[in-house]
Amino acid sequence: MKPLIKLAMIAVIGIGFLGISTGCARFAHKSPQERAEWMVKKLDEELKLNDAQLGKLNALKDEVLVARRDYREKRSETRKTVDELLSQPILDQTRALALIKERTQEVNAKAPQVVSAFAAFYDSLTPEQQQKLHDEVTKRLEHYHGYWHDE
Repeated sequence: MKPLIKLAMIAVIGIGFLGISTGCARFAHKSPQERAEWMVKKLDEELKLNDAQLGKLNALKDEVLVARRDYREKRSETRKTVDELLSQPILDQTRALALIKERTQEVNAKAPQVVSAFAAFYDSLTPEQQQKLHDEVTKRLEHYHGYWHDE
C-alpha cells in the first residue's frame, strides 16, 4: 500500500477514534455535521488551538465530510449489487472484485485531499500540540485494539 494512502487511512481512523473514544452515546441522534462540529470543539479545547490552526482543522473536517458524503452516496447501489451477487448459486468473483476495486478507487481518489488537509492542520501544530495529539490517538488505538481484534 502506498505511504500516502496509509497516512490518509491513519488520519481518518485516528480522528474517528478520537470521536469514538469520547462517547458514542452523545452521537446517537446527531448528524455527521453535528458530530464533526463536536469533534472540532473537543480538539480545540484539548489542544488550545489558535485561529489559524482552528481554520485548518475546519478545512480538514470539511474534506472528511465531503469524502464521507461522496462515498455513502453509492452505498445503496453497492448493497444492491452485493445482494445480487449473494442471490446467485455461484459467486461471480469477477463482478465482486470489480465492485471492490471501484469502491477502493473512490477512496483513493479522495485520499489526497484528506491527507493534504490533515497535513496542513498537523503541520500547523506546535511540537507540544503534536505530541498531545499523538499521545491521545495512540491511547485510543491501544484501547480499541482489543475490542476490534481478538488479542
